[in-house]
Amino acid sequence: MQSRLVLPAVLVLAALSTVVTGCGVIPSSGAGAGGGGGGGGAPAATAPDPAGAGPVAGGAGSANPAGSAQAGSSPAADSRAAGADSGLGSVKDAGAIPDPCTLLSEAEVTALTGRDITQIDEDGVPAGDTTRYCQWQQNSGQLAIFLSRTTAADFQLAIDGAEPVDGVGEDAFWLSGHLFVLYGTVQIDVYSRGGSDGANLADAKTIATTVMPRI
Repeated sequence: MQSRLVLPAVLVLAALSTVVTGCGVIPSSGAGAGGGGGGGGAPAATAPDPAGAGPVAGGAGSANPAGSAQAGSSPAADSRAAGADSGLGSVKDAGAIPDPCTLLSEAEVTALTGRDITQIDEDGVPAGDTTRYCQWQQNSGQLAIFLSRTTAADFQLAIDGAEPVDGVGEDAFWLSGHLFVLYGTVQIDVYSRGGSDGANLADAKTIATTVMPRI
């Protein structure tokens, strides 16, 4: 049975403040952490540094740690299974950023990535926080979604090595295994790991396209 874990703020901040060329991760702690496949905690989504040249995967939002729970045993898990709806309506241009964990059901994550979930890591921050994330540890990979507010100008800041991506959102680029998508004033960062770079990008595009109407 999958477990749901709220990570301590210090771990999230350490990961999100690491430059993309670094080795920062959001570690998976707790009994259910098997998402890395063949080893300890699975590498998690690294992000560009706010002091760097471009958009960040997630800001330094303060987490509100809580206890872990079994997947499917909470209202949030029931909501995902019932319809994967944030319940907040469209916040493309204004309003509170939704919890990414509510945007995809566990069945959808498995179907979209082809990998079973072993643990779900939640951000634990209160509603209204400007940066939200959800991380699904998987038996042979990992999926993470970061949502944050941005502007078109900030999003288009040049980042060395970024690869433009067509066919998703209003603008998008691929950098260090992350697909960054501009959707109104929301920046969507999808990190999918478990296949080749091409397969990971294809999965990330499908996932971004799936969650956009639900934001």
